[in-house]
Amino acid sequence: MTQPPPPRPSLRDSYRALTPAERGLWRYPIMWAAALAFLFIPITYVAVYLMSVWDPAGNLNRLPAALVNLDRGTVSRGEQINVGQDLVKELRDDPPVNFRSYPSVAAAQQAVRDGEVYFALTIPADFSQKAVAGSSAQHGLLGLYRAPGLNYYASTVADRVAGTIATNLNATLGENRWDVVQTSLKDVQDGFADIRDATRTLADGAQSLTDGTRTLNNGAGDLQTGAGKLAGGADKLADGAGTLSSGVTRLTGGVTQLGSGLRQLEQAAPGRQQLQPLRDGAATLTAGATSLSGGLNKLAAGGDQLAAGAAKLNAGATQVAGGSAQLATQLPQLAAGLGDLNKGAQQLSGGAAQLRSGVASGLKPAVDGAAQLQAGAQKLSGGLGQARGGAQKAADGAGQLAAGLPKLSSSLGQLQTGAQTLAGGAGQLSTAVKGTPAAPGATNLQTGATQLAGGLGQAQTAAQTASSGAQQLATQLPGLVSGLGDLQTGANQLQAGADKLQSGLTSGSKSLQDGAAQVQSGAQKLAQGAASAQAGAQKAVTGAQQLAQGSTQVQSGAQSLQTGAKSLADNTRKAAQGAQSLAGGAKDFQAGVNKLADGNEKIKGALGQITAKLPAQKDLSSLNSGGKTLASSARQLADGASSLESGTRTLKNGAGDLLDGAQKLTDGLNELHDRVPASIEQLGGDPTGLAESVQVRTTNFADVPNNGNAFAPYFIALALWVGATMTTFIFPYLLLPESGRQTRQAARVARKLTQPLLIVLGQAIIVVIGVRLMGVQFATPGQVILTTLAGSVTFLLVILALNLLIGPAGRILALVLLIVQLAASGGSYPVELSNPFFQTLHNVIPVTDVINALRHAMFGAFEGQYWTFMGRMGVVALVSLTVALLSRRRWVYTDDRNFRSPIITDVG
Repeated sequence: MTQPPPPRPSLRDSYRALTPAERGLWRYPIMWAAALAFLFIPITYVAVYLMSVWDPAGNLNRLPAALVNLDRGTVSRGEQINVGQDLVKELRDDPPVNFRSYPSVAAAQQAVRDGEVYFALTIPADFSQKAVAGSSAQHGLLGLYRAPGLNYYASTVADRVAGTIATNLNATLGENRWDVVQTSLKDVQDGFADIRDATRTLADGAQSLTDGTRTLNNGAGDLQTGAGKLAGGADKLADGAGTLSSGVTRLTGGVTQLGSGLRQLEQAAPGRQQLQPLRDGAATLTAGATSLSGGLNKLAAGGDQLAAGAAKLNAGATQVAGGSAQLATQLPQLAAGLGDLNKGAQQLSGGAAQLRSGVASGLKPAVDGAAQLQAGAQKLSGGLGQARGGAQKAADGAGQLAAGLPKLSSSLGQLQTGAQTLAGGAGQLSTAVKGTPAAPGATNLQTGATQLAGGLGQAQTAAQTASSGAQQLATQLPGLVSGLGDLQTGANQLQAGADKLQSGLTSGSKSLQDGAAQVQSGAQKLAQGAASAQAGAQKAVTGAQQLAQGSTQVQSGAQSLQTGAKSLADNTRKAAQGAQSLAGGAKDFQAGVNKLADGNEKIKGALGQITAKLPAQKDLSSLNSGGKTLASSARQLADGASSLESGTRTLKNGAGDLLDGAQKLTDGLNELHDRVPASIEQLGGDPTGLAESVQVRTTNFADVPNNGNAFAPYFIALALWVGATMTTFIFPYLLLPESGRQTRQAARVARKLTQPLLIVLGQAIIVVIGVRLMGVQFATPGQVILTTLAGSVTFLLVILALNLLIGPAGRILALVLLIVQLAASGGSYPVELSNPFFQTLHNVIPVTDVINALRHAMFGAFEGQYWTFMGRMGVVALVSLTVALLSRRRWVYTDDRNFRSPIITDVG
């Protein structure tokens, strides 16, 4: 009969059944020595690593490095500067590393290659020159020669030291530059203030220029209008001067002819000696008329002959009236009339013997000549009056022209001077031509000054020439007026004498019948005088109309004579009365002859005075030349005025352009003044603050004093993992005694954990005490102890689970996990900087949670996440314990006597 299997012991009994064998491990001294050594392995691991990285930055002054200074310096703003020398001095006073001087770049680089120094810093020869210049095209270059393969950390230190040196140098140079900038900015501020004041002054000047230019433009317009009027007036003046010159030429010619005729008339007029026989004949006639009364009988007999003679006289008077009318229409026939006068005088002389029958016919030519002389004298007087009036007007116009042309010449000279001065400087022109028509527009005439000056010069020359001619004309015309006045006076006297002559001849015709014989001698002289007067009277044709009127009166007298003759024939009884009347008439005739002689003498004297007062031929030639010069100068003046008008038109256009430019200049200067800031904001701060305007203000959270403190959580966690792994070398995790074959799995796991657990907990306590003694700070000491104890237990459960799960290979896997967790835990560098594979492992490996929990406990990092990390460690520990409880296949049984530590036997 088969016996039933014994009942399985309880968990407590199973644990007790395994205890003797487990305690038997300590009967070997080596077990105690190993356990004691293993207690200090984690602290030794932590101490060694922390000491090696405790504070490398604090010992950089022992790091050897080469320094080469080749800087020659430079001169900046008149000051000698050697940045390299100053840098070497600063590095000697406060060395970031242990710099050793080398003479050359090659020697320093060779020292790096030989391993004598970790890097070489070279200051080149042109370092100061390029660094002080501050140009982006070139920089002051510090030469850094390093060997990362020699020591990578030393290379990073070299980069950091070189960067710090460059930063400090840039700050220093920046401070110097900012100092210069602040000084220059003050100068710029003063300069801007001066520029603003200058632009204001320029703007005001430009506004004045604009106003002056506008005035110039208006003045140029007025000048252009005036020049146009001047040109038109000058053209009219030139035309008038030409006409005046022609008239003056004709006037001088007429005056010459008048003078010649008057001199001929003066020479032909009888004098006192020539008229004395006429006086004597008149006296004889008066005496004969007294004795005429005795011949009344003879008068009765000749009454019929007298009537016949009266008829002939009437016929002759009719013919004279017709001739006078023809003379009135045909002025050139004046000489013919004078010839008739001469003929009548000759008939008077030849018919003296036939006094009774031809007395009337003999007297008629004398009466006609006297009438013609009277008419010619009147016409001459009227013509001379008109000539004198025209000459007076010409003299007045010439005087005004002579007075105005110098002013015009003076104004043109001022304009020409202003135009020439304008070419040299617009600013001086206003003063130079002040008071002239061009003064308002003389500020900016530079563009057309040369052309305008030429035109004004021509105009001035023409005006001077015209002024000279006008002055000559004004000087000569008063003489002509005076001479014409004298001529008019003489003509009036001549007219008066002719009137007296005609009156005497008319009133004494009857009394002259008895003394005709005695008159013959005087009549011959009168004929000679009439012939001489004929040559002078040819130039006095203007009296033809008056002659016609006198002829009508003669005709009427002839008719009256015919009527009287008939009455004489019919009334012979009245002969005595007629004889007495004849005697009285003879006396009157004698008085008329005396008057005629006196008048003739006066005429001769007046003609002498007239001819003496006529202008000389040279004066007439000068007047004629002056008229021609006036015409030529007036034409030159017209040409100059035309050029002046063209120049003023150009001046007007230039003034308009100048006004536009001046306005734009004013607007531009005003805009510039507005754009120039009234003040420039002063650059605040000091050179140091300006060179380092931005700085980092660091606020530390979870601060650590040095590199050793920072690495402590990392090394503690790894040390605890190593300590837990080391327990597999002294405790047989897979070996069971035969006496415990029937024990429960939980009791086995508990029994395997009991002794290693004490070791790892002791390791944790020793590590905590050790790192604290090394100077690592603890923010929360209780959390530090709890974390290290929990971490050790967790690591031990993981290692136990690995051994129970895969056997002896679990120990190897634990070492592999140690290596993996070195990289994946993020203890030395942020895990984000590592490979993505390690970033994935980072969140599942237990070392990560231990490190993070220690960082919170020691430094306060990961605020509020401590229990999260602890909870995750608890999960890992629970999972590991579960795996260990479920792993049954890897147990190895041995005799209780052979149950030993792996350091004694290679079993288990």
